[in-house]
Amino acid sequence: MTTSPPRFADHEFRKATRSEPKKECVRVARRDGWVEVRDDKLQGSPAYATRALQLTAADFDAYQRAVREGRQVGHRLETVRRDSDGMYIFRHLDEPSIELEFTFDEVNAFLDGVVKGEFDLSAYMAA
Repeated sequence: MTTSPPRFADHEFRKATRSEPKKECVRVARRDGWVEVRDDKLQGSPAYATRALQLTAADFDAYQRAVREGRQVGHRLETVRRDSDGMYIFRHLDEPSIELEFTFDEVNAFLDGVVKGEFDLSAYMAA
């Protein structure tokens, strides 16, 4: 693992297969021991690369294990539902000032991809 996150290119990001092809979604890239999570609704804006969550692969994999085990707490990536509008907020506990907002459908598609192993290292190596 490199000591600082790499700069990810757009082609390195993927979304869950359950995500609708032409709709916004959670995008994930992983390389060199790092994972970056972006909101593709921001694509084309200056915020697209700067409003991204960067985690070590170990932290992201711990999050994925927790999701698969039905645990929603105890990991570095936090996902919470905002009561005021029903949107879901993703944030890294070490960088809480950066938040990504997703709809219920976007989050469900992402979580389905997590459960199916679509964001595991082995899935990226096979591509």
